[in-house]
Amino acid sequence: MSEENTLAYAVKQTEIDYSAKNLILLQAQLINKNDEGHVMVEKVSKDADSYAAGKYYIPGVAMHFGEHPEEAGHRILTEELEVEDREIISIGSQSHYDKEKERWYVLFLFKTKEPFANEEMKNPCEDIEELVYIDLEIADSENSTQGLKDIREAMKIPGKTYI
Repeated sequence: MSEENTLAYAVKQTEIDYSAKNLILLQAQLINKNDEGHVMVEKVSKDADSYAAGKYYIPGVAMHFGEHPEEAGHRILTEELEVEDREIISIGSQSHYDKEKERWYVLFLFKTKEPFANEEMKNPCEDIEELVYIDLEIADSENSTQGLKDIREAMKIPGKTYI
């Protein structure tokens, strides 16, 4: 079968095989801004067993099979950030293709109405060094994940697909 005739299909998995190619990963991401317009990011611990070790990234989760994007958005608050649940608002979606890993990412973007309280910012979860608000323009390959940079660009031109 030639590549142009290859079919895409999905299977229910309880774990993501991050070494697999030709995947489409569905994720929810949370955009939380402070009064200066800076965006909250997580800084991953340098000793974390992750490609993102020592870098900033936007809080997010991979969606569960059958989960509505808004449910995943709320899980970012309660499971990823370990803070009290609150209202979230859908601000769109974005997709990009990772040529190196040969996979698509489809991101459902949500925002909260208000910045996090100081006490919530002091409560980083496992493998997270800190929660901090930054100007996304400082994001580069040395201090941030590619996903954070893609979201920054998506916020500038909503609806664009990145390849």
